[in-house]
Amino acid sequence: MAKKKNEAEINSAEISSDGAVEKKKGSFNKRKLKYGSIAAAITIIVVAIVVLVNVIVNMASNKVNMSIDLTTNGNFEISQQTIDYLNTLNQPVNIVCLSDELTFQTATYIYYKQAYEVLKKYSIYSDLVNLTFVDMIADPTYAERYKESYKGEINQYSIIVENEANGRIKVFGIQDLYNTESQFDYSSFSYAEVPVSSKAEQEITSAIMYVTDPDPIKAVVFKSETSGTSYDNVYNLLASNGYEVSEINPLAETIPEDTDIVVINAPLNDYDSTVIDMLYAFLDNDGKLGRSLIYFADYSQKTMSNMGTFLEEWGIRVEDGIVADSDMNNLQSQNLYVIRDYITENDYSTNLANSSLPVIDFQSRPLTLLFENKDTRSTVPLLQTKDTAFIMTDEVQQAIKNGDTAGINYGVQTTMALGRKYIFDEENQMVFSNVLVIGSSETLDESFTSTTYFNNGDYFISVVNTMAGKNSGISIVAKDLGADSFDIDSGTANRYFTLFIVIIPVAVLIIGTVVFIRRRSK
Repeated sequence: MAKKKNEAEINSAEISSDGAVEKKKGSFNKRKLKYGSIAAAITIIVVAIVVLVNVIVNMASNKVNMSIDLTTNGNFEISQQTIDYLNTLNQPVNIVCLSDELTFQTATYIYYKQAYEVLKKYSIYSDLVNLTFVDMIADPTYAERYKESYKGEINQYSIIVENEANGRIKVFGIQDLYNTESQFDYSSFSYAEVPVSSKAEQEITSAIMYVTDPDPIKAVVFKSETSGTSYDNVYNLLASNGYEVSEINPLAETIPEDTDIVVINAPLNDYDSTVIDMLYAFLDNDGKLGRSLIYFADYSQKTMSNMGTFLEEWGIRVEDGIVADSDMNNLQSQNLYVIRDYITENDYSTNLANSSLPVIDFQSRPLTLLFENKDTRSTVPLLQTKDTAFIMTDEVQQAIKNGDTAGINYGVQTTMALGRKYIFDEENQMVFSNVLVIGSSETLDESFTSTTYFNNGDYFISVVNTMAGKNSGISIVAKDLGADSFDIDSGTANRYFTLFIVIIPVAVLIIGTVVFIRRRSK
């Protein structure tokens, strides 16, 4: 009996033990199922949140600037001037790129990407700008809708800026968004045009200004054999700031009747009386005035007797020689690059984005104002030097070489001035005709206007806008597309290496190990 009892107890113990084991296993499976379900639910929720956030971000990225531009010149951004201008829009504008959007987004050609990012900013910063991409391969007849309003050629990669309200459009190609220079390609042993700076913002903002302006100011540039270097750049500056610009040959053509501004850029030779009489008639405007002339002088011009007499009637004489300065603090690089001061007692510099930047001239001819006020005429100095300046002539240059500076006359020199004539119209309002004279055509050389270090282009546009009664113009410089580098010293590089290659991975490994051990022990 004792033996059976022991066996029974043993069997009972085994059964009890097995039962306990089964019970424990059942409890473990339930716990595992519970934690597994929670983990699966959390995973699903996290994935759903990630997908939702991704959708929201993609939708928001079309109306919110969610990118950070780390380039030195802000190549992928638009300027605050353009943003401020977009805030003044009061009518919708369409920007249509005749290419699929994916090509711009994923192109390895960096210039497409830069154009794409700049284009996007316009619709981000203004609800009135609608940016769309049309694949010309999928829809080859899309461009036909513009044939009534645009007689030029529209191709794949054309960019169209359109104001449906007035039917005005402006069309340009993606190649028009860049300044190029010829560079030697060693792979093909030939020269090729390579983009060196972006004028995307210039072109697009100018196009928007053009299509939204109900009555654009029309400027005509005289074609002539010029001694200056800024002929094309003056044309581009005006066109890029909302002016409707064209060219004529004054020796064979007359000034169109609807012209508001005539630009004469440093003609090498004097004009005959026929052209001078045409300028008188243009500015008089049948006694109504309201027109402007911009004249650039240049140190290499020949004798300009007829043009000189015309300018003197407006109170401005272009003198011989070039302006120099004896104070090195007023110079840039050499004594021919002289920094000018704005005359702040007038309204011509009030629209500058950054009035702390200087204007610099190169070999400017000095201007003499013959009167301040005379009958219905007046003169206004706009740019002047410090009182340490002087006029460099051949005689003065020789005297300086001989060490004889006693006879040099130092004093303030004027390098930009405005002559004005007024009448009172039928509503007793003053109406002006203006003659703006600039002592050097190289004041608007692209090397000065395409940099953020000088105010040459911005000040010129500010003066012309004020003179012409145009308040919405802005000056936008081209952006250098040279590669930007992100340089760090070796100590910083070692710290980044330690953080991202050692500390963060080790921390993740330790946390993962602790979580694994804790779960195993439960």
